[in-house]
Amino acid sequence: MKRLPHLQPTPIVAIKRALLTLPLLTCVAAHAASTSEATQADITPIISMYQGELACSKELPATGGLVPVQWRPKQVCPKGGEDEDEPFEAHSIRIRNMPIKSTVLLIDSNTCVKDGNAWIELDTSRANASLERMGVDKLWTYAGSAEKPGYVYNKGDDSNAPSYGFRIIGKGNAIKPGELACVVISTPKRGH
Repeated sequence: MKRLPHLQPTPIVAIKRALLTLPLLTCVAAHAASTSEATQADITPIISMYQGELACSKELPATGGLVPVQWRPKQVCPKGGEDEDEPFEAHSIRIRNMPIKSTVLLIDSNTCVKDGNAWIELDTSRANASLERMGVDKLWTYAGSAEKPGYVYNKGDDSNAPSYGFRIIGKGNAIKPGELACVVISTPKRGH
């Protein structure tokens, strides 16, 4: 098949096309680089507890190990209230950037076991799951059943940002405000 000469691009037309698309490609590449840098920078999972405006946060491993992480905010967070001997009393919680297949168990006892204590367990159904700031006692309003876990779909008390990817997979009695004593976090091993 013969090509028609008037349909073939001349070298000048080809150069013009390349020069016109170059700024677009440069802009796309710069945006992709800045997006990946931002994603890498804030990929670290973090859990925060709040007693009023007093906050206490802990960075979590992005991938798990053999032993779940136990965090006792009453013991490690700054003292609350006017008396320096009063323990930190977590009333609100926020969790950001959790990997898929992670679990978070909240318990009102320093023993970190469910038996005989108030507790609730959550898991993540997507990567970079986010539980925006809400009262610890409000989590029970999202609890589903054993057959159908309840997804948490609140908007943050302070940011109005939506929660996504967290669901309630088990619950006992409700933890009273200020009584949260132990958080057990399990993240999946790399490649699982």
